[in-house]
Amino acid sequence: MYGESLKDKAKQRVVGLIEERRDDIISFLGEYIRHKSVNPVLQITPEGEEECQRWLAAQLEKFGFADKIDIWEVERGRPNVVALLKGSGGGRSLLLNGHSDVVPVTEDQLRDWDGPGPWSGEVFDGKVWGRGASDMKGGNIAFIMAAKMLHDAGIQLKGDLILSLVIGEESGQHEIGCDTVLERGYNASFAVVAELTGLRLYPVLKGEIYFRIGVRGKATHICNRNKCATQPLSYGEEPMGISAIDKMWKIQRAILDLESQWTVYRQHPLIPPGGQFISINTIRGGSSLTSIPDFCEVTGSLLFNPGHTSKEIIEELRTVINSVVETDYWLKANPPEVEIPFMGLLKEPVEVPLNHEGCKALSDSYLEVMGRDIDVRVSPFVCDANFLFPKGQVVVVFGPGDLYMGVHGANEYVPVDQVINACKVFATMIVNWCGVDHM
Repeated sequence: MYGESLKDKAKQRVVGLIEERRDDIISFLGEYIRHKSVNPVLQITPEGEEECQRWLAAQLEKFGFADKIDIWEVERGRPNVVALLKGSGGGRSLLLNGHSDVVPVTEDQLRDWDGPGPWSGEVFDGKVWGRGASDMKGGNIAFIMAAKMLHDAGIQLKGDLILSLVIGEESGQHEIGCDTVLERGYNASFAVVAELTGLRLYPVLKGEIYFRIGVRGKATHICNRNKCATQPLSYGEEPMGISAIDKMWKIQRAILDLESQWTVYRQHPLIPPGGQFISINTIRGGSSLTSIPDFCEVTGSLLFNPGHTSKEIIEELRTVINSVVETDYWLKANPPEVEIPFMGLLKEPVEVPLNHEGCKALSDSYLEVMGRDIDVRVSPFVCDANFLFPKGQVVVVFGPGDLYMGVHGANEYVPVDQVINACKVFATMIVNWCGVDHM
């Protein structure tokens, strides 16, 4: 009974302190946004990720709540940061994770940006504006300030609390970002990635795979189209040309047929119909307006449901492509180039049962703070959770912001109330999960 009353007292104190200092929390978020941490793979900027990450590490050091601030980089100028709060013992550990890198603001987006500036971090109309506000600096600030308020309230946890701020997420470079968090020993009995869920709980994330297909043809003048195996040829006559685009279309039709079959035979109880799908995203072919195209290349992506591994899905896609190749005389003699995954871009699905103790702790904490049950959904996006989960880290996604709030476009923002409520939920969950030794 004493332990329970101590936890209740701790939660009341920290939630009250968060409300009292909400302006300080939002001011810190604005300052974070003003550090232009653009992912250098997407656009080279003077600041890049490094300046922001080192500033953030200095702020964490200044706050004084961490027993250890760890900064490291696998790629020069791209540091990751972890703040470790050691528990007194006897409690469960918790990892809260987010990425500091953001996508660029393009010239077109800048022209369309009619709210407060993209790097202003300004508060207007109950929202914090700027690139990264929703994706995902709002979530990062929510859990950082939850830890700070617990410290300022004099609350000593039983279990370890790990805050990780990584780079490279926007370019899928998990090997220099989130992977290294676990590699350095910062795993926990439960983890939350504070991506933009609109304060919903995402215990399920689909897997994602990228691919490239390249087809060779045989060039000739367009006037020779009738001599390109599209019509009967005389005995012994060889085709003068082969359209690589026509051959690619045969492969694409087979891929679209696979997608149609998935809508019937690849279902998941939590995922709406048609949730597993394939998309051809780029196409490039031919070299002249007046020539039969001698090459065609497509790149694409597919999202697949939990219950299947990437290995299974890749094998299924290869089988479909090979079925076209084996029944086409040209493709059989001139096999296409197939890269799956393309550029190493592959994310495994995530599925954590709702009855898992971590899901229950987060749901109960949300109910305590918000006075209503949490909305549970399947994530519409993939993120670092897809890399943490297959490495053995149990992880779900929860945080402020939403995809419709200008994310990766113009006028990005995050509602002030969502950031503050997320901070309260994180603080409450930390107490519920890690336990309280004293205060």
